[in-house]
Amino acid sequence: MDWKNELMRHLKKKKVGLVLGSGGAKGLSHIGVIKFLEEMDVKIDFITGSSIGSLIGGAYASGLSINEIEDIALKTDLTSTAKLFSPGFGKSGLVTGTKVQEFLTSTLGNKNIEDLQIPFTAVATDIITGEEIHFNKGDLVEAIRASISIPIVFQPVIWNDIVLVDGGLVNPVPINVAREMGADYIIAVNILSSKNKPDSKLDTKFDNKINLERPLEIIPVLQRKLEDLIIDHKWIRNFIKHKEKEDLPGMKKIFYQSVQIAQEKLIELSIELYKPDLLIEPEVGNYSMFDFYKAEEIIVKGYDAAKEALKEK
Repeated sequence: MDWKNELMRHLKKKKVGLVLGSGGAKGLSHIGVIKFLEEMDVKIDFITGSSIGSLIGGAYASGLSINEIEDIALKTDLTSTAKLFSPGFGKSGLVTGTKVQEFLTSTLGNKNIEDLQIPFTAVATDIITGEEIHFNKGDLVEAIRASISIPIVFQPVIWNDIVLVDGGLVNPVPINVAREMGADYIIAVNILSSKNKPDSKLDTKFDNKINLERPLEIIPVLQRKLEDLIIDHKWIRNFIKHKEKEDLPGMKKIFYQSVQIAQEKLIELSIELYKPDLLIEPEVGNYSMFDFYKAEEIIVKGYDAAKEALKEK
């Protein structure tokens, strides 16, 4: 463990900033990163995050132990995920976010950012102007709710007459914010690395098995059955075959890929400009942004990535 002693000597007189990036459920890997940093006795002086990074970072900065945060994540199954993302059919988003706000308030309480144990900043986006908004004071839950507002999925948050959405839209890994907060040693966690692509060799066959103790798991099965029924119509089947010949991806895939490519480029630019002292990139490419019920394995990915990155440092 000589590398640990060397690291601790190096960090002894440093102000450490932890930057937690956006990426939906993939961001549960942040929990594993923090667990390992604690094991190494790394003292975090500042925390900033976008989207899921603001959620994990804000919870930790508020005083919740990493074990408490992990316990909450591990209790999140498919049923509870479905409840949090239950459609409300709002004008500007499929999910109103009311259930998420209630969950955040019950978990974090009513706290102001300036009163947290660790200085914290959440990043959100002004969807009208494209401006990057930094929450470093005021209501913690409101700041996190704004930062996690994935466009189209969640209704935006109206704050001081500003329409706010997900911070990952403009700054997925806000390294610059940690610098502005006063950090002189930055640990950045990027879960959207362009090097971290899904494994195309993985079996993508749909699993129709249903756990009767989790009734909501029947929903994706019924959805697939409905899709099978629809494409039985001859003209649709022929249309799909024609499109398959064109070898073009669907609109949903094009949308997600467009957003991810834009975020990857922003992250690469941010890393190049602001140069974090330690970059951690968990291998979470094979998980979707809604795989919250796979918390256990995603957390392990973060822990392993942090361990490897610090050893190499």
